[in-house]
Amino acid sequence: MRGDRLLSLVLLLQARPGAAAPHLAERLGVSVRTVLRDVEALSGAGIPVYTERGRNGGIRLLDTYRTGLAHLSRAEGAGLAVGQSRLAGDLGLGDALDTALEKLTGAGGGALRGGLADGRSHVLVDVDPWMRSGEAVPHLPAIHEALLQRQRLRLVYRDSEGARTARTVDPAGLVAKAGVWYLVTAEPALLRVARIEDCTALPEPAARPPGFELATAWAALRSGVEARPRALRVTAEVHPAALALARRVLARHCSEDDGGGGTRLRLAFTSVDHAVGSLLGLGARLEVLDPEPVRAALRAAALDVAALYESLQDGNGRCAGGAGGAS
Repeated sequence: MRGDRLLSLVLLLQARPGAAAPHLAERLGVSVRTVLRDVEALSGAGIPVYTERGRNGGIRLLDTYRTGLAHLSRAEGAGLAVGQSRLAGDLGLGDALDTALEKLTGAGGGALRGGLADGRSHVLVDVDPWMRSGEAVPHLPAIHEALLQRQRLRLVYRDSEGARTARTVDPAGLVAKAGVWYLVTAEPALLRVARIEDCTALPEPAARPPGFELATAWAALRSGVEARPRALRVTAEVHPAALALARRVLARHCSEDDGGGGTRLRLAFTSVDHAVGSLLGLGARLEVLDPEPVRAALRAAALDVAALYESLQDGNGRCAGGAGGAS
């Protein structure tokens, strides 16, 4: 174990010349005193390591010294496979990814280190969609570990309608799509990880079909979702001032534009609830002309919202139980 740590220390020193002992201790998960003892051991073994005092001091290797061994742990390899820092963090591999990159840049020398610094300063990959941060996925690390150990999972899952079910699944892979994590099961089926409310790894091994390939299974599942029929046709009139906003928000539902100066939209949805959820946010800036069930459902939803806020008002126009307006 100590030999592994000494090699990791050498690689970290290659990646971070002049690193302070507390930083190295944090990266290695040991005390500062242990780091200093390890530095002495490296020096005694002929590794050209030395310490510098002062504001810009730290622990250094001679610039001419280089080892080509990256010596990555299993977790660090998994972190590299994910690559993106936020997604690696979701899996509990954020620190492992950072350490793996430090080791690789240390083994690669100044050119690789400079290239990584240039890349990070000029290119940023943000996996989250606009107006929404990443979903909470507290069970994702446990699911990932069960996947690696090839264990079956017992889940409590909440579907899109809010119904909870207990199910036993054979995990086959994880996919991050636009910042949203999905569990692919061996059937194959698709489960949104944020909707998993409980997760237990079972002792029996997970079944995986012969020749199963995650990329192929995901492509088929994705096609099924994207090809889901949107048989409900909706015609809506948009206020001219909100036309650009409506077209942007409803882009994936627009089938064609009608006349009337381009303010009439033809839209497609899978259900009345789907239409209401997509259209209600535009408020009075959009009027559904047909079909009548969508008009009625929007009216009912708007009345429910109005009734909610009516019930929160007291006689002074302040929210009951809240601070209200300024006095």
